[in-house]
Order: sequence, then C-alpha cells, then structure tokens
Amino acid sequence: MDRDTLVTLLEYKRWADAGTLASVRAVDETAHPEKRRLMQRLMNHIYVVDRIFQANLAEQPHGYTALNTPQTPSVEELEANLRESTDGYIAHVSAMSEADFTRTIRFQFTDGSPGEMKAIDMITHMLFHGTYHRGAVGWLVAECGGSAFKDVMTIFLRERHR
Repeated sequence: MDRDTLVTLLEYKRWADAGTLASVRAVDETAHPEKRRLMQRLMNHIYVVDRIFQANLAEQPHGYTALNTPQTPSVEELEANLRESTDGYIAHVSAMSEADFTRTIRFQFTDGSPGEMKAIDMITHMLFHGTYHRGAVGWLVAECGGSAFKDVMTIFLRERHR
C-alpha cells in the first residue's frame, strides 16, 4: 500500500468518525441513556486503541492498562480527541519512508504481554478496528430511532471530490 492511499484512508477515518459522532449526538440521551453511553464508550474505545498504536508506532510507552478509560468522554471531547489523533497519524504516515512501513516494531499489549508487528500492519489494524466499532455504533443509533451515518468509502470519495 502506498503512502497516498494510507493518507486517503486516514482522511476517510477522520470523516467517518466525525459523521458517526454527529449521528450519536442526534440520539436523545434522556430517552436512551444506556445505549447512548454505550455508543460513546465504543467511540472512546476506538480512540484509546488509536492512541495505543500511535504510541507503538513511535516506539513510546502508551500508558494504557485497558482498552478503554474509566470515564466516558462527551461527544464533543471525542470529536476533538479522534480528530487530533487521526491528524497525528496523517502527519506520521506522511513523514514515513518506504522502509519504515515494513519495519517490525516490538511493543507491549495493555495486559503486559509482548507483541510485534510491522508498522503497516499497525496502521491497517487501527483503520479496520475503527470501522468495525463504528458499524456497531450505527446499529445502536438505528435501534434508538436515529439515522446511522453512512460510513461508506464511495460516499467519502464522492464528497471529497466535490
């Protein structure tokens, strides 16, 4: 996968995260408190895993001992956090050399066990992991009578070229 494709996929992620959070914001929190909280927990889980792999890519400790945080951030906090994190990935990927993508990086999982992955595999894991959970959030939004965000690459590409 080339750098430009990865940057496009990261821009798609930024767009999909924002659209998904907009659909979460539209769900009536008083009518569906448990499901709304679960939506926010899932989006925060995406953010935490994004940050873990961002630290792993930089070969820095991530500081997380779990795949979510005890507190549930607001939708507004999640919007800012996810955008900032994805912007960081875009900057990092844009500065990587071809050799950097195939470099194997050793790290620790949140349970303390050792891991190792190529940088490209970390990036693609992060991208696909978020897609999986945004899909679950979309189901929850629909269960609450809302309109799930159309997290579709073709729509992103169409809107991007307008």
